[in-house]
Amino acid sequence: MPWSYSHTHIGILCHDICILTIPKVHTGLSDVVTQSKRIRTL
Repeated sequence: MPWSYSHTHIGILCHDICILTIPKVHTGLSDVVTQSKRIRTL
């Protein structure tokens, strides 16, 4: 396999993973922030 082909394949794979995981990570971070704010108010 040429290096360029495998490199682009990995890039596409990472791109798909990022598209799938970033929204989950974003909602998870916002949940953590809201939880920490609740703990501070208590």
